[in-house]
Amino acid sequence: MIRRDAELQEQGVTVSRDELLDHGSDDGFRDMLHDMLSVFAGLEHMRDRFCTFLGLSGPQYTILAAIRQFQGEKGVGVKELADHLGLSGAFITIETKRLAKLGVIHKKTNPADQRRVNLTLTPRGVALLLQLAPLQREVNDTLFEPLSAQDFRLLCKIMRRMRASAGRAATLADYLLDDGKDEK
Repeated sequence: MIRRDAELQEQGVTVSRDELLDHGSDDGFRDMLHDMLSVFAGLEHMRDRFCTFLGLSGPQYTILAAIRQFQGEKGVGVKELADHLGLSGAFITIETKRLAKLGVIHKKTNPADQRRVNLTLTPRGVALLLQLAPLQREVNDTLFEPLSAQDFRLLCKIMRRMRASAGRAATLADYLLDDGKDEK
């Protein structure tokens, strides 16, 4: 294994897992990463356009949409929302205060636990998202046009699994690159 690592290092190969290599080359992996970055840049651009349309920041729009998705009859809690979005509870608290001031969400004390709040959309918040929905449908239908139902289900599974590894990889990158700064 040491010899293989040395060979990969010498060639500048960016992955070592056999599943990600094609005859020792990471060219296919690099192409896939570039495709992913292009798709994610497109998603970010679309979200920015949606936000501008609504007069919200990116995180505010994402939080508003997630509240709509999860509020149910009683509302969604800050922790549940933070966990789903991969954001801190403190960040959600700050942004939901801003959204409440804009009049697009309600924050009500959770009757089961007075220390917590339940978040729901106001009629204004619902109206904003309903106004955006036809535009989103057209954009999303275009974005996902190449996928069959089976492709879409597979993509959902892959993204769910990669979400956890992406967090671990980001932590590892911080550790390795912060550690390397000290040596330079």
